[in-house]
Amino acid sequence: MKKRNWFFQAAGCAAVAFVFLLPLFRLALMSVTQTAGYGFGNYAELFREPRTLRAIGNTVAVALASTALSAVLGVLLAFLVAYLNIKRKRLLELLALAPFILPSYVVTISWTSLLEQNGGANRLLQLLHLPAVSLYSLGGIIFVLGLCNVPLVYLTTVDTLRKIPRELEWAARASGCGRWETLWRIDLVQARPAIAGGCVLAFLACIDNFAVPAFLGIPASIPVLSTYIYEKAIGFGPDSFSLAAALSVLLSVVAVSGSAAMSAFARKTKRSESIRPDFSARIVLGRGARRAVEWTGLAVFAVLDLVPLVTMTAASFQDLYGRRFSAANLTLRNYEFVFTSDGVIRAVGNSLFLALITCAACIVAGTAAAYGKSHGGGAHIRLLESCASLTYAIPGIVLALAMIFHWSMIPGIYGSLRILVVAYITRYLIVQIKGSSAAMLSVHPALEEAARVSGSGKARMWQRILIPLLFRQTISSSLLIFVSSLTEMTLSSILAAAGTKTIGLTIFDFQQSGDYNLAYAFSVVIVVLILCGYGLVQCVGGAGRKKGGAAQRSPGEAGSYRSETLKKMEETAS
Repeated sequence: MKKRNWFFQAAGCAAVAFVFLLPLFRLALMSVTQTAGYGFGNYAELFREPRTLRAIGNTVAVALASTALSAVLGVLLAFLVAYLNIKRKRLLELLALAPFILPSYVVTISWTSLLEQNGGANRLLQLLHLPAVSLYSLGGIIFVLGLCNVPLVYLTTVDTLRKIPRELEWAARASGCGRWETLWRIDLVQARPAIAGGCVLAFLACIDNFAVPAFLGIPASIPVLSTYIYEKAIGFGPDSFSLAAALSVLLSVVAVSGSAAMSAFARKTKRSESIRPDFSARIVLGRGARRAVEWTGLAVFAVLDLVPLVTMTAASFQDLYGRRFSAANLTLRNYEFVFTSDGVIRAVGNSLFLALITCAACIVAGTAAAYGKSHGGGAHIRLLESCASLTYAIPGIVLALAMIFHWSMIPGIYGSLRILVVAYITRYLIVQIKGSSAAMLSVHPALEEAARVSGSGKARMWQRILIPLLFRQTISSSLLIFVSSLTEMTLSSILAAAGTKTIGLTIFDFQQSGDYNLAYAFSVVIVVLILCGYGLVQCVGGAGRKKGGAAQRSPGEAGSYRSETLKKMEETAS
């Protein structure tokens, strides 16, 4: 029995290493592969190119500046929601979480529609004798990335603020500190690890993001490391893949170092996990001040998140791009093309197929791994979780390149949907493992023991006990994987072939070819699909709470689905 168990664990470790580790090893090997053998000549050649230094400088500048913007907006929003007695907190949270729900390329396109050269926003600035604003700049990339990552800082901070003991505040007030001094010296100090952790997550998201720099930076010839890797990978030079691999190793070192920092902050914030959050207001404003703060916050986030989407929707009905909005320029041709074009229909079908297959595979493999982990597991389970965490932590553009180096050696995979399926599962499996592991905590071992005593086999035990108990949390994690796979763009930008293009890549092609109105129309369709999916998540969660007789949620708990997702991301980093 022991020999059999050892054999299965060894076979499992070998399979995990082949799928998860070997692609990364081949990537590292390719980075030192030269015409005359092996060496670090590729790195030396890269650092001799001015564009490489420019890409590194732009990457650092964009990541730091956008993280600072995310931190300011995220911490301010967390303070408003956690501490003030304002109303409509649920609506404020939903507005703030919109960039977390939508793909970053949709957010980018919506802002480009708002700030078109001849658009309403820039015409208003001209009337006010102010310079026009163009998002196709370093500042535009920083601004959009900063908005996209506000929810990361907010979700890591708001829960910690609610868990800070009031006794600390009372002690500070009793010692003579004023309300704002207490906030500065007590609350912000206690929340510092969570804020720092959120900033690290935002920094890593900036490093990983390919869509925003691709949509805004490539047309303006502003390179960052992710788009520079893309340029090298699709180039036709003799050393293009080796140079792209060297760049990928550099980017991976930064990402893994950031994940290590995230792990340190996550361990500090775990100390407060057993503390019950306090949803009552700690700072009570007068009626006038409360209304002013409440409506200012709603207006700011409506302008940041809703107005661009409304502008994009209006632009999707325009016949000619760049003309002023008028009845004579309205048309349904853009939507007619989206719903009838063979290329668009094929892209939607590919994305739906990839999302369904990835979701199903992750549910089976992730839940099986979580079950094995909860029952002691083995070396293969521990290795799988570690390797899946690694492939989730490294940037998507790096993983895509590693997939090419590894799976192109096996006939029939590269150039087909199969390599995208493998890449998506490799990328998102850890999300399901973390979600199913959390769900396993709700299953008491006595239930399984009772099933065995009553004569039930493994299959019947899963059917009658485990699946009903694990269903809601498992489905929540899988729906996140489904939406992420459906709208994914980074992996497909390198791995997709002519007949395997996805939704994100099709929108990118529309934008790069100048068909902006088609990109707007397709993006509006995607927003509707995502909102329907998010509504389904809420319905599943609500049904699960009603079935279990759970208490009603506080209005301040809106967006907890994404908060749970963020916890999985933090666990992945650790």
